[in-house]
Amino acid sequence: MATEGMERSGLVAEGENFTLDGKPVQLLSGAIHYFRVPREYWRDRMLKLKACGLNTLETYVCWNLHEPEKGKFDFTGMLDIAAYLQEAANLGLWVIFRPGPYICAEWDYGGLPSWLLRDPKMQVRTTYQPYMDAVERFFDALLPIVKPFQYKEGGPIIAVQVENEYGSYARDDKYLSAVKQVIQKSGVEELLLTSDGGQIERQEKGCIPGVLMTANFNFSPKKQLGALKKMQPNRPLMVMEFWSGWFDHWGRDHHKLHVEKFEQLLGDILRFPSSVNFYMFHGGTNFGFMNGANYINGYKPDVTSYDYDAPLSEAGDPTPKYYKTRELLKTLAMKGAVANELPEVPPATEKSSYGPFPVEKYITFEDALKVLGEPIKSETVMSMEMLPINNDNGQSYGYILYRHKLSETPATESVTLKCDVRDRAQIFVNGNESGMLNWRVGEIALSGLKENDILDILVENQGRVNFAQTMDGVKKFVLESVTGVMRGDALLDQRKGLVGEVLLNTTPLKTWEIFPLELKPEFQTSLVESSDWQELTDAAEVPFPSFHLVNFTIPEEPKDTFLDMKKGWGKGVAILNGFNLGRYWHIGPQETLYVPAPFLKQGDNQLLLFEQHIPHKEVVFTDTPRLGKEKEVSCVPL
Repeated sequence: MATEGMERSGLVAEGENFTLDGKPVQLLSGAIHYFRVPREYWRDRMLKLKACGLNTLETYVCWNLHEPEKGKFDFTGMLDIAAYLQEAANLGLWVIFRPGPYICAEWDYGGLPSWLLRDPKMQVRTTYQPYMDAVERFFDALLPIVKPFQYKEGGPIIAVQVENEYGSYARDDKYLSAVKQVIQKSGVEELLLTSDGGQIERQEKGCIPGVLMTANFNFSPKKQLGALKKMQPNRPLMVMEFWSGWFDHWGRDHHKLHVEKFEQLLGDILRFPSSVNFYMFHGGTNFGFMNGANYINGYKPDVTSYDYDAPLSEAGDPTPKYYKTRELLKTLAMKGAVANELPEVPPATEKSSYGPFPVEKYITFEDALKVLGEPIKSETVMSMEMLPINNDNGQSYGYILYRHKLSETPATESVTLKCDVRDRAQIFVNGNESGMLNWRVGEIALSGLKENDILDILVENQGRVNFAQTMDGVKKFVLESVTGVMRGDALLDQRKGLVGEVLLNTTPLKTWEIFPLELKPEFQTSLVESSDWQELTDAAEVPFPSFHLVNFTIPEEPKDTFLDMKKGWGKGVAILNGFNLGRYWHIGPQETLYVPAPFLKQGDNQLLLFEQHIPHKEVVFTDTPRLGKEKEVSCVPL
């Protein structure tokens, strides 16, 4: 860091090396997202980053959590970005700040707020004026908070990224310059940069004249950096995202980039030489409903864990990859970039097992609906985003139930129910499950329907797409939905629930009751206080879906632990002491949910489970995470 009182000239990207206050520097950075890590652990993760030999912290900004409703902002708790930046400054770390507005990041809708989709003409990531107005309003709230933390004003921020990987989208050649202008209008004076996949085509489509280009990749560092050097021969090289591992999708294996391959790739980057940002250095967790999804030859939702096989595990523990990084930086980094004597590595957080604890009570889904109050009544179904709730911002996350009462008995014994589901639906007739639908399978045969039967369609929003790509690598694609309606660009096609008409054979069903099940804290409180809970005597007899309550005591100071949902449970959501830990699903790969010690209490605790399929009699917490069967990352995944 610059000496106090010295005039700061900031980070300059001219010539072979970056310079800071006129002195050559190599940026050795690690990505840690404040919104994926309990606030109580921010300092611990940063200390471990610094002890590894890194000098810079990188973070995205999640617009959708900071502005959950239009014009309503939240910068508190885990979202206190000023406190996060101050902690980095206290520890002597520089910061690369990536405010989006789009961040990808395997985060719901790439960080974009779902209320944007209430506009039927919305064109995100373009100069479409209503979108740019929303971007400007958010930056007008965010950047004044951030401005005092710029390096030139005595703070840690040395560089700010404009948007993110726009070369993979590239629908509006005026858009990046418009975002740049909004950022600078808010008083940002530090070095600006862009980041894109290493391919030349993506770099060309994602660049801004005069703005530093950086590259994102894992494999073939020499080739990728060589191409970047040809594009800007008189500027220093920066790998903005060296993918230290990879993320996971439900129903597939847990990705691993083994340490031997990691060592080779990192060694090639440092020898080239280039500055580097580890994406991720510490992945953390997609708490709640905030996981994203990919559309790469099909919809693939991400798991709750964002362990990423990073140098620090999901629980913040140093891994073999961490110690290999420390070793390589000591030997291969630019002279002076790494201290001769690194700080001692902080220990891993203590872990403990708890339980088993019995499920005491359950409440049926029908009784739980009473807590929601009167349903929304509509002639036709509507997506989550279009519901007239949350101050006309619609529903962002969770589940939604569509209920229809048949006005007449169908003419035939067997009929076909057809609807466009986003993303997964359970079909019930008079409370009995009749089958499943999803984004790919949009019709089901139903038999024996009669007048006054109740048809329920319970839809889960499994996460909005944050990145989409077809076989030819082009994101501007069109696909046909199960109802025959043509869909367009995947980032514009992220309205959730039921989209379009629901057909019984060829007849549209009219007159619906709609129940938004967001699982917000106020709903949790009212649900727990309901008088309709029943004592659990036999889990096998409990109807599903249903809510389950576990009260348990931890007599000593709590330690980090992992909720093991592989043992007897099916699919659902776990809420601990009012905090949504995230989704679980027996298909894996993830089998345990990370429970940080700060989320537990010494004394009485309460676990609320929403189980969609297979209720169980007890829960158990283990001291060891299980992320599933491993699969080596053996090629560039995108």
